[in-house]
Amino acid sequence: MTQGDDTETGSTDWARTKAYLQSDPTKWNSLSWITARSLVDSVNDILGRGTQGLVENLRAHWTKKDEDLAIRRPGVSRFLVIGDTGEQDPSQYVVAPALARAAAERVDRHGRVVQRQAGFVLVLSDVIYPSGNVNDYVDGFYKPYRANRVQGLRAPVEVRDRFALPESVPVYAIPGNHDWYDGLYGFAHQFLYAANEPPTWPSDLLAPSFDDTLGARQLIRDRFGRGMWRTPSEPAGTAAPARWGEPADEGRPAPEARLQPGPYFVIETEHVDLVCIDTGIDGRIDGPQFDWLSSLRGDIPKILMTGKPLLVNGERRTCEVSGRPGKSVNDVVAETKRRYVATLGGDTHNFQLYDPQSEGSSRDGLWHFVSGGGGAYTHATHPIRTAISDARADLRFRPTKLFPRSAESLSYFAQQLVPSIWRLLLNVVLFGVGVALGPWLAGAGGVAIAAMMVLMLLHQLPQRPGRSRFVRRLLLCLEALVMGVLASLFLHQYLPDASGALLMLYGSCTLWICLNAWCMRWSRWWSPVETVSRWHHVAFGCVLAALVVLALVPWALAGGGSDDGRTVPWLLVLAVGIYAIVGVVGWRRRIVTTVNGAKAASWLERSVVWAVLAQAAVVFGEMLRVLSGEGRTLLFFSGLLGLVPLAVIAVVVLAALLAPDLLTRHLRDDPVRRAQAWLSWRRWMVQPLVFLAAPVTLVLWAWAAGAADSDWMRAAFALPTLITVTAIGLLVIDWVRREHELLYAPLAVITVLALGGLVLGAAEPGLLDVLGFEEPGRLADDLRTWWPAVAVGGALFTVVAVGAAVVLAHLVFLGAYSLIADPKAWVSPRYRPGGPTPFDFISEADAASIIEAEQEEMGGEPAVVEGVDRRTRRRAQIAFPGLNPPFGPIQRFVSEIYSLDEPPFFKHFLEFETSPTEVVVKIHRVRGDQPVEIEEVARISLTDPALHVTDRTQPRATRTSER
Repeated sequence: MTQGDDTETGSTDWARTKAYLQSDPTKWNSLSWITARSLVDSVNDILGRGTQGLVENLRAHWTKKDEDLAIRRPGVSRFLVIGDTGEQDPSQYVVAPALARAAAERVDRHGRVVQRQAGFVLVLSDVIYPSGNVNDYVDGFYKPYRANRVQGLRAPVEVRDRFALPESVPVYAIPGNHDWYDGLYGFAHQFLYAANEPPTWPSDLLAPSFDDTLGARQLIRDRFGRGMWRTPSEPAGTAAPARWGEPADEGRPAPEARLQPGPYFVIETEHVDLVCIDTGIDGRIDGPQFDWLSSLRGDIPKILMTGKPLLVNGERRTCEVSGRPGKSVNDVVAETKRRYVATLGGDTHNFQLYDPQSEGSSRDGLWHFVSGGGGAYTHATHPIRTAISDARADLRFRPTKLFPRSAESLSYFAQQLVPSIWRLLLNVVLFGVGVALGPWLAGAGGVAIAAMMVLMLLHQLPQRPGRSRFVRRLLLCLEALVMGVLASLFLHQYLPDASGALLMLYGSCTLWICLNAWCMRWSRWWSPVETVSRWHHVAFGCVLAALVVLALVPWALAGGGSDDGRTVPWLLVLAVGIYAIVGVVGWRRRIVTTVNGAKAASWLERSVVWAVLAQAAVVFGEMLRVLSGEGRTLLFFSGLLGLVPLAVIAVVVLAALLAPDLLTRHLRDDPVRRAQAWLSWRRWMVQPLVFLAAPVTLVLWAWAAGAADSDWMRAAFALPTLITVTAIGLLVIDWVRREHELLYAPLAVITVLALGGLVLGAAEPGLLDVLGFEEPGRLADDLRTWWPAVAVGGALFTVVAVGAAVVLAHLVFLGAYSLIADPKAWVSPRYRPGGPTPFDFISEADAASIIEAEQEEMGGEPAVVEGVDRRTRRRAQIAFPGLNPPFGPIQRFVSEIYSLDEPPFFKHFLEFETSPTEVVVKIHRVRGDQPVEIEEVARISLTDPALHVTDRTQPRATRTSER
C-alpha cells in the first residue's frame, strides 16, 4: 500500500481552525453528548422509534412520486466520502482544510496536473448534530465547507478561504439518524429543494393511520411519539442566505438549485454506481425504498453507501425492511448478479476495513468499510473483539485495518479516562468530607449557600477551544465539597434529633457496599470459570461470612432492638439471608463446563444484577431498622409512596394520549377529516395536558396534603416533584437556547442570583430585610418553613447522597483506589502518537501487549500480560476490563464522555479513484497536530469474479489483520 502525506502540515490546519473559531465562534462551541442540552435536542430518537410508519411517511413525502432517483455524473472517476461531520466544533473544522485540498485540482510548478479535481463530495450520515436543525447548517455545513457563501464572517479571508470547497464540486449527502430527529426538515432545506423554493413542514403526517390491529402497548407508544414529536425550527437569521451560490453575470448571487432528488438515490459515475440508501432512525428501510433498491440494474459494478454499516465492530447488521419480515438489504447486496463489490457505512465514528482476502474478515466476497470519522467524537476501537473464535457470538469478523489502531485507541482513551476516574473519585470523597464537616459548621449555612452561588456563576464564564480545563475541574471539586456541607446542614436543620443516626447509617452502608465491591473485584464472583481451587472456595466462604457479620454489626451494637418495639430487625435478617444465598449460589453457578458456552453467557448477563439487588436488600433492611428506631418509618416508605402521584400523572397522560382517538371516532368513515381533527386535538389538548399533567397533579396533591394534614401524602410528594421540576427545567433551558440564544447567559445568571438569594435569605433570617428587600425577605422566611420546599430539598440531597455512594462503590469495583498511590494518574498527560507521552502513561507497545493478552484470554481469570509493569496494567484495566463484562457506564460510553476539542484528533475521510478494472481507496488521516497522512487501503477489482465468492466460509487469500 502506498503511503504519502498532504502538502501542508496538520499543525498549520489546527492553527487556522483556532483562528477561524476564535473570530467566528459557533453556536455549540463544544458539543458534548453527556449534557442535557444535547440529549433533549435528540429526544425524537426515542419518540420516532415508538411510532408506526411516521418515518416512512415522512420519507415518502420528501421523495417525489415518480422521481428519477439518479444523479448522473458520467465523467467522474474521482470523488471523496466523509462521514458523520456536523458537530460544529473544532473536531469537525480541523478536517475541512484537508478536505478542501483533496477536492481541488493541484498542479506542479511546471503546470502539470498532479491531482484532478474531485467530481463531488458525499457526506455519509449525520450531516448535522445533534438534531439536524435547519439553523445549525451555517455552523455545521457552510462555515466549514462553503465559507465563501457565509456573509459577515470576521475571520481573515486568507484563513476562511482554506475552508471552502471549490464551488464546482457539489456536495451530496445521505441522512443519518440525527438528521431525522427533526423529520428531515433541515436536510430537505439544504439538499432536496432549491434555495428559492423552500419546503414546508408536513404537519399533517403526524396524524396516525388509526390502525385497529395495533396492540395496546404499541398504540400507546405510537400516540405518545406522535403527540410529543418535537417539531422542527423554521429558518432564521443567517440560515437562508447561505443557500446562494456563485454570483451570476450581473453580479447578483444565484439561488442554489436542488442538489439531489431524494434522501435515497444512486450516483452514476464513469465506472461504478454508488447506491445511497436512507436507514432512518432505527437502521431500517421501508418497502418502497427496498423495491427501488431491488430494481436497480445489475450490469454496472456497485458500491452500497448507507447511513448504518452492514458490517461493523466485527458484527453483521442486515438492515431489515419495515413491514416485510425476512427481507433485508444484506440479502440484496449479497446476490452475485447485482454486482456489488463493496459497502460503506457511517454512524460509527472511526475507520474499519474488512478485506475479503484477509483471514477471519469479510466472508461474503465484499469489501466492507466503516467511515464515520469526519467530525464527530471518535469511537474507541480497542473494545472491538478481534479474537478468531468467540462462541458467545454467532458470527465474528476481524477488521483488517482500524483507525485509530486498537493500541492507539487504548493508549489515548486510557490517558483521558483514568485521570478523570481519579478526579471523580476525588469529587465523591470531597462530598463525603463535606458531609462529615457539616456538624462542625452548624452556623455557616449562609456562607455555604453563597459559596455555591459564586461557583455556579463562575461556570457561566465562556470556554474557548484549547483553554485549560483546570479552573473548571477546580470548580467541580469545590462544588462537591460545598454540596456535602449543605446536605449535612439541611439534615441537622430539619431532623436535628435523628441527624446523628442518619449520618451513621449513611456512612456504614456506604462502607459496606464499597467492601462488597472490593471483594467482588478480588474474587471475580461475576465472571464464569471452568475450575476453582479448594483454597479459593475456603477464602470466598470466609469473606462472605465476614460481610454477613459486618451487615449485622450495627444492629448488634444497638442492642438487638429497642424495648418500645419501633425497631424492625426482621427485614434486615431476611435480607442478609437472601444476600448469603445469592453469594453462595452465584459462586457455584459461575463454575461452568466451558467459559464460551451459553451457561457462561447467561451468568455474565445476570450476575451483577443479582449482586446489586442482594446488596440493596441489605441496605434497605438496615435503613428500615434505623428509621423505625428513630420514629421515622414513613420516611423510609416515601420513595414507594411517591409512586402513587406518579401513577396518577401516568393515568392523566394516558387519557390525554388516547382521548383524540375517542373524540374523533365518529369521523372514522372520513379519514381526512378525522386526521385533521386529531391534529387539532393534539395541538390544543394532548400536548398541553401532557406538559401540565405533572405540575397540576402535584399542585393539587400538595393542596390536598395540606388540607388533610396527611403525613403520608407529604412523604409521597417529594420525589415526583423533584423529577418534575428537573424535567421542566431542562425543557425550559432547551427552549431558551433554541429560540432565544442570546438571552440564555443573562437569564442563567439572573436565575442563579434570584433562587440563590431566596435560599440564602431562608438560611439567614433577616438578611434580605437588612439589604432592603422586604417582600423577598418575607418570601424567604416562608420558604424556610414551607413543607413542599423542604420536601423537595430533602429529596434532592437524598438523591445526591445515594448517587455519591453508588458511584463510590462502582469506582472501588473498577479499582480506582489504586490511583491514590499512582501520581501519574492525577493529571491528564499530553498524548503524542508514535511515541511516549511526557508522563509515559501507557505506551502503545504496552497497550498492544495488553490487548493481545486480553484477546487471547477467553476465560474468567484476568489475562497475564508479560513485560508490562503492575501500575500500567492497573491503568489499562480500568479503561479496558477485557472481553468479559461487566463494563461500567464509564467504559461503555468512554467515546461520548471524552470527546475533546484539541489535538490529537482521529479524523479521516476517504478518497475513491476508479478505472474500468478497479477502485482504489485511500484514507486521509487527520490528527490535528501532525501531517495529514494519506494511505492506500484497498484495491477493489471490478472485473475479477472470484472476489464475489459463493462459498462464504472460505476467504480467497490470507493477510495479517491489523489490531
